[in-house]
Amino acid sequence: MSEPQWTVDRLTGSIGAQVSRLDVRRIGPADVNRLKELISEHGVLFLRSQPTDPAVLVEFAARFARVLPAHPLKPGLPDHPEVLANETGGVTPDDVRCRDAHNRHGTNWHVDCTFVRDVPTYSLLQAARVPPVGGDTLFADLAGAYTALSEPLRVLADGLSCLHHARRLFADWLTPGADPVGRDRLLSLPVVRHPLVAVDRRAAGRRSLVLNPNYASTIEGLSDLEGHTLLDLFMHHALVPERTVRWRWAVGDIAVWDNVRLLHNYVLDHGAGDRTIYRALAGCGPLSGVTGCKSQVIAQATPLPLDP
Repeated sequence: MSEPQWTVDRLTGSIGAQVSRLDVRRIGPADVNRLKELISEHGVLFLRSQPTDPAVLVEFAARFARVLPAHPLKPGLPDHPEVLANETGGVTPDDVRCRDAHNRHGTNWHVDCTFVRDVPTYSLLQAARVPPVGGDTLFADLAGAYTALSEPLRVLADGLSCLHHARRLFADWLTPGADPVGRDRLLSLPVVRHPLVAVDRRAAGRRSLVLNPNYASTIEGLSDLEGHTLLDLFMHHALVPERTVRWRWAVGDIAVWDNVRLLHNYVLDHGAGDRTIYRALAGCGPLSGVTGCKSQVIAQATPLPLDP
């Protein structure tokens, strides 16, 4: 397939583009390079009507970089260990009760897998089953959020680092009666330090805030009050509507995006309807900060609060 057969349509004034007339099974190296350029430009791409075979998703992900295991803590599909199946259905009123400003039970704004040192580079989702209504996925631009900060806040953020750990999200795995295998796997993961601002050398040094309510617990060198207040400020700033895009799924749709640059979330508004979304991850590496610092593993025994 050659690029002129494609059409690329922007979806908002900030992020997101739909790529039409592209079959992910029939692309060459030049096509992949162009897709990477488009991801750098738009943050996230959406491709309609692709085959829903997990093997096709894995092959497409491998065009971007080495495909990773489905999840550091969760198993993938039996025949495709690189693919995580996110299955939801039967949403109840309690499921959509707000727990805090950014999280709900079962859905939340996040970046994939920042509780490891080598953060995934590309994330891919594909809709295998969609409800009659609802279940959209939202994306927010952390690079645009950084650029739009006032200069004093940019300077402050440039010099800060944040601790990330899986125990924050998976705290219920440590309760009495929880699966001992999952508990041991969770406890074996170290705490990781990431810069609060990541520099993308592939995109002329573009800077992005590194925010993740799932795993980021505190800012080093600040009190809990200071750190939590500052993280909340940055999150509220990142989630203004002008820095977001919303995607309504149809079966076969694929979304591929820069995992470090974008937060994403899905909307629990589909009631009893079932929803199955496949996920694959490709490429990984430590994040580089403005001052030259990089992501580091911290001693596992470091005591950290589970909640702000």
